[in-house]
Amino acid sequence: MTHLNRRNVIQLTALSALGGSVLGELPAAADGLRRPGQFGPASLSAAIVGMAVDGTTGYFVTRGQTPPKVVTYDIVSRTVTDVVSLERGDGGWACTVSGGKVYIGTYSFGDIVEYDPATRVARRLGTIGPSGTIVFAATTAPDGVVYFGTYPRGEVWSLQPATGTLTNLGRAFPGSQYARLLAADETYVYAGTIPAHIVRIDRSTGAKVDIMPVGTALDSGLGALAAGSDRVYAASSFGVHDIARDGSGYVEVPADEEYLVDSLTVTGDGGLLALGRLTGSILRREGDRLARIAQGPEGDEGRGVALLPDGTVFAANGSGRVSILAPGRNTVEQDDLTNDARAAGPELLQSMCAAPDGSVYVGGHFAITVHEPARGISRRYPVAGEAKDIAAWRNRMISALYPSGEVIDLDPRTGRVRSFGRIDNNQQRPWDVVHHKPSGLVLIASAPRYGSLQGALTLLDPATGKMEVRLDILPNQALNAIALDGDMAYIAGDTWGGNGIPPTEPTAQVAVFDISRREVVDRFAPLPDQPSMQHVEVLNGVLYALYKRTSGSWLAYDLATRTVLRSGKLSGYGEIVAHRGRIYAGANFGDNIYLLGPGLESAVRLHTGIGTNWYTVPRIEPVLGARKAWAAVDRNLALIELPS
Repeated sequence: MTHLNRRNVIQLTALSALGGSVLGELPAAADGLRRPGQFGPASLSAAIVGMAVDGTTGYFVTRGQTPPKVVTYDIVSRTVTDVVSLERGDGGWACTVSGGKVYIGTYSFGDIVEYDPATRVARRLGTIGPSGTIVFAATTAPDGVVYFGTYPRGEVWSLQPATGTLTNLGRAFPGSQYARLLAADETYVYAGTIPAHIVRIDRSTGAKVDIMPVGTALDSGLGALAAGSDRVYAASSFGVHDIARDGSGYVEVPADEEYLVDSLTVTGDGGLLALGRLTGSILRREGDRLARIAQGPEGDEGRGVALLPDGTVFAANGSGRVSILAPGRNTVEQDDLTNDARAAGPELLQSMCAAPDGSVYVGGHFAITVHEPARGISRRYPVAGEAKDIAAWRNRMISALYPSGEVIDLDPRTGRVRSFGRIDNNQQRPWDVVHHKPSGLVLIASAPRYGSLQGALTLLDPATGKMEVRLDILPNQALNAIALDGDMAYIAGDTWGGNGIPPTEPTAQVAVFDISRREVVDRFAPLPDQPSMQHVEVLNGVLYALYKRTSGSWLAYDLATRTVLRSGKLSGYGEIVAHRGRIYAGANFGDNIYLLGPGLESAVRLHTGIGTNWYTVPRIEPVLGARKAWAAVDRNLALIELPS
């Protein structure tokens, strides 16, 4: 077994046949960050989650880089002025300013961090949940007290910045795991939860009252929350509901043709500014409507919007792009934090694809990087989301994006993107993209939005652009993976769907879909009491499956006799691939690559330390005609040898 670590030069290591070897990580740059063009990181990102503004300074917290960074941005000069790494964590959704200091809540440790821009010191004040806690929201009350909202306990916490005292105000709403959004005024702190409730918490007594209007679009989910002038503003796919803070009534403020309003702020004059998710709209309240005043990046998620003292509108998106709208203008200036070498860094991958011409396509946050190892070059192309999976098609690639569900065709030579449109049908998270060469179709498995169960199979003909979305594959299950065997597609299910709602099916199933007839010909459950299947592969009449729940459970299942041939436990869940008559698996929570079969009584661990994380899985992309595969080792593109 080989433990894989970062190397600065190409190395060759002779190992045993089952041990595998690193054939080479591509060389580092002479100094500083190794950009993709120099074959260092497989993917670079400055994607952000947390955002706060203080005067003319913006503060951002990155995601995907471990540990996350606090990025300081001077809005006037349009420049990154400082970057400081936190002690630990994967990102920080919660970010707010109080008394000139920045307060951050991280995941996956649930740390509360105070960052002082004057001294450049980030100090951990405490931890407000067990391992795995996500601090999703932060807000500052007018008197400077800071509040945080958490998952999975759904709690609201207060912080006294002067003393560093953290106080648990309890679960925001009974049974809810998410205190997802927060806003505060002089008297109350307001928590937006999942399922959707707006809970008013008395800052003095802790008394909680649900002021959520009933029978409105807010019932389907909250996008943002703000408070001011004795009003509470709650955003949704409809627009905004302007609610009396005692819950006695509300005014509807629609936003036409918006997918979701996901960022909201109350301006000093009592007005509202907002961002439209995916549309890129910058919105302002005009009477009782939200009107688009400018266009930001399309396909992106909003992270925040602010009105500066001189009337400039400043907005940021999840990709790390910022938009600046000067007073009296209707077009924005855009900047990308990824252009700053300090802010950008190697990220955990979303996807990887080994192309027939020897190129390697790597999907990340809002970008796809094309590596050409033989030529020693790479190109990074922006896309409108996380490239959850990629399949080679002709001399191009097909990718499905999160969170929009958009399906794109990208030319790896030019970066030109053609959109086939969105999957829609309540789908949000594509999981697997495969190309069925005999029919020319591309098949896409996807999971629905939070609070829904029904996933979809999308059949795309890239030549014509025609797309068919099927919701009848596995009832009340998300679709996580597709294995092709001739004209049959074996499709793996997940009874948890998009999460947030109890499963209705007892165990995850596999659907057998006849591609030529475009119909489901069989459904079966390989194991009982296994809610979530992560990946499947078929080789010589045997289906290999790897489960997410229970994490790491795997099996080899004879399709003819419907019997389990072998089963076992890996370190975690991930993907399974067939290559040159062998079955390999990559699993997180241990970051291992295994040989599963055929003919083995138990899995053989080949490589470890490949550097994934809880929300990504190891990628194994076999090289055609060779017992080698591309992978990401410690976030660097690497070529590993597979046993003969």
